[in-house]
Parts: sequence; C-alpha cells; structure tokens
Amino acid sequence: MGSKNVSKVAALLVATSLVVPRVLAVTEPPPDPIRLGLFEWMAVAPIVVAADVLADDGKYVQAMTRAPIKGSVPEGTVLLVDLKKANRDRAVGVKSLDLARGHAYLLLLEASSRTAATPSPLYDLVRGLAGARELPKEAPGPLIEAATKLAEIQERKNDALLWSSVPGFLEDPNPVLVDAALELVIKFRRESLDLLPVVTPLLESPRPDVRQRAVLLIGRILHREGAESLPERSTIVAEITGRARRDDDVEVRRAATAAIAGLGDAGVDETLRTISRDDPDQNVRFEAEKALYERKLSGGTGGTD
Repeated sequence: MGSKNVSKVAALLVATSLVVPRVLAVTEPPPDPIRLGLFEWMAVAPIVVAADVLADDGKYVQAMTRAPIKGSVPEGTVLLVDLKKANRDRAVGVKSLDLARGHAYLLLLEASSRTAATPSPLYDLVRGLAGARELPKEAPGPLIEAATKLAEIQERKNDALLWSSVPGFLEDPNPVLVDAALELVIKFRRESLDLLPVVTPLLESPRPDVRQRAVLLIGRILHREGAESLPERSTIVAEITGRARRDDDVEVRRAATAAIAGLGDAGVDETLRTISRDDPDQNVRFEAEKALYERKLSGGTGGTD
C-alpha cells in the first residue's frame, strides 16, 4: 500500500476515534435493545409455549397452546395473557405489542400474581413486550423444534451439556438450531479447534449471514493456541481467503477480510493489497487498507513489496 493510502487510512482511523456520540433528543425513541439469541431469550422464562391467538377482549389475550416447549402447560390448553400489563409497563416511545387473532407466537410466560378469578389460567409475559415472537406462517416447525431442543437443555440446568451439544447443533439440518448455536458460540467466545470440522462446511451455506458468522469463528479459531500446527490449516486459510476475494455478499467479504487480517500465513499481505485495490465495495477496500496499516504498525508485514 502506497504512502498516500497509508496516510489516508491513518487519518480516517484518528477521525473515527474522535467521533463524539450523538445525544438523542428527548422525543426520539430509545435505541433497540441488544438482540438475544433464541437460547438466551427463552432462558429466563419458566414456561414457553407455541400458541395460537383466539381472541382479544381488550383486557386479556386468549390463546391455545399448539406445542408445549418448556414448563407444564399441555397442548390444547386455553390460557389468558395479560397483554395490557405488558403494554402499560413499556418505556416511553416504544411501540405497543399486538398479539393478533389468527396468528401464532412463541410466548415466554409466568403465572400471574393477580388474584382475580378468570375463566382460564392467567399469565404474564416474561420480558414484557419482548416476550413474544411470531411463528412463521408457512413453516413454523423448525422454530418450534429448535426451541424444544434448547428448552430441554435449559430445564436440565447443565452448562456442560449445553456446550457439548453445540457441535451437533451446528451440523443439524434445522437452520434455526444452527443459528442458535452460532449465536451462542460467538457471543460467549466458545470457539475451539474441535469446532473447525463442523464450522468450515458452513462457508458453503446459501445464507450470507451464516457464511459471515462462519468466517468470523474460523478467524478466531485460527488464532487459538495449537492452530498453527493444524494439518489442514493451509486449506482452511485458502477457503476464507477465497471468501474475502470472491464471495457474492459484501458483509461476508468484509468479515473474511477481517478474519485473515491477523494471520501470519504466507500470502495474506498480497491478498489484502489486492482487496484494497480491486474490491467493488469501499467498505471492504477500507477494511483491507486498515488491516495493512495496522499490520505495518504492529511490526509485522503490511508494507509495500
């Protein structure tokens, strides 16, 4: 990378480090909460059901359990959900929740503390407005199946069981279960050399978001102790390099560029220079330029040939 490009990247890095956070006006809604993966989302609820909404009388939502997932509410149980309470407790600027008649949802529930007599058992939504996720109309099965498998682990309260189950989840044909496993490994940084055989095939996923998370994990794994002696290392580095150079999705190329940026393998600098020059997306080019600049500063390679 030439001296002009180095200066440009350095200036951009300094400028971005000095950006002052924007203060929200009082009339603006609060920022979206951090998205929870399926496992974390369900974890705090004693009862989880897939249920069809039958009616809403303005006070309670009436629903029928389609599938019990966690807890002891059998299939076919008619229950009442205190949606009015959840909406009343929402923060200013947050849109109210609507559980629409004729739609089906995953519901996080706990028994209501209200003592008033009701014709059916009354429940509150755990997590309030975030306590419901609509089931896909066309194919709800994968989400229900994945939630049920995750709930079985939660009810056993065995952390070792969870992490020993992750490799199998990553190979499962159910895409919802694969998503849940990827979210857990990435968030809790549980990547390991043992996961390489099940993560690497995900680079061929037709879904860009899966490929993006796969290259992120592979990049982390290749930095683990012992990864430098893996017999298949050169092949794996070549695969993520190919994603950085030729993947159809911009975010996958950007994630793959970041993944190879910290590797000391032969050819990484040349690949980064090619990406910084030829990639059609400016964000990917900048990622490569930034990587080259940081590699040079750190005393590694990254300079011009």
